[in-house]
Amino acid sequence: MTRRSLLILFIFALVFVGCRKKTDHTPVIASVNGSEVQLGEFNRFIASRLGDLSNDEMSEALRSQLLDELITRRVIIEAAENAKLEISDSEIVQTMQDDPQKKSATLDDESRQGLANDLLIEKYYKQKILKDVRVTPEEIEAYIEKNKDRLTDKPGFYVREIRVQTREEAERIRSEAIAGKTDFADLVRQYSQGARAEQGGLTHYDEGQMPAVLESAIRPLRPGDISAVVQSNYGFHIFKLEQRTQVYAPETRRSVLDKRREMLGEELISRRNQEAVDVAVDKLMTAAKVKINNAALGFTYSGRFRQN
Repeated sequence: MTRRSLLILFIFALVFVGCRKKTDHTPVIASVNGSEVQLGEFNRFIASRLGDLSNDEMSEALRSQLLDELITRRVIIEAAENAKLEISDSEIVQTMQDDPQKKSATLDDESRQGLANDLLIEKYYKQKILKDVRVTPEEIEAYIEKNKDRLTDKPGFYVREIRVQTREEAERIRSEAIAGKTDFADLVRQYSQGARAEQGGLTHYDEGQMPAVLESAIRPLRPGDISAVVQSNYGFHIFKLEQRTQVYAPETRRSVLDKRREMLGEELISRRNQEAVDVAVDKLMTAAKVKINNAALGFTYSGRFRQN
């Protein structure tokens, strides 16, 4: 059988699986613009984010945060559907083909829907929120000038960073990273709220550039090592040291500094994109009609919609 034939059969299999709906008889824990959110869906969402973390290990703050995340996804997906966006089976297949970790995975109906939702949210961001975001060369030059202290050839290091809001989530993600089953850059993309998360979180710092509490966690690492969870005013951080850099020879210094200028330009674009997404999503969430059924939750909810 040809590769094309196999691909067609796989698409038909996805369509068939996607059409099978399991009836959920679990309690309704919330409504989002009139659409019900059931406890079973929430539990499956928690499992997709936290794996085998038991209920006893989850704080009520973490549960509240995850419920807010699920509700936010619901609102964005609804906005995408109202904008007539959709994800085809061929897009799902292509995503799996392009991702080595997904390539050998078997999709059940829930996994397929989760992947389709991820792709739909990404498409909504690109086609509806980010399509008009522009950064002029003058703005890039101004940003570079503002950050000119980073255009040095001091000794430094390349690290990837994961930043989340709770220690419980940070410790769980670190355990997953240490296990080595998922690439650290993919964990950054999946979980991190830090800068450059969509690009895998890789950033270069000169020695002394980071806050001392964070740099002290990186200093003893060797390339490939993963730090302990460290707390700052911004949340809880995990770092992976990729490479240490030394002062460059004169013949390579110019190219290195040019590369850093390019990275600063990319950083500004990434920040503008994130700002645009944050503003658009906050507008959607402010307009959303969300009701929490506290009696069915099984924990004390303290999230964004606690007064709704």
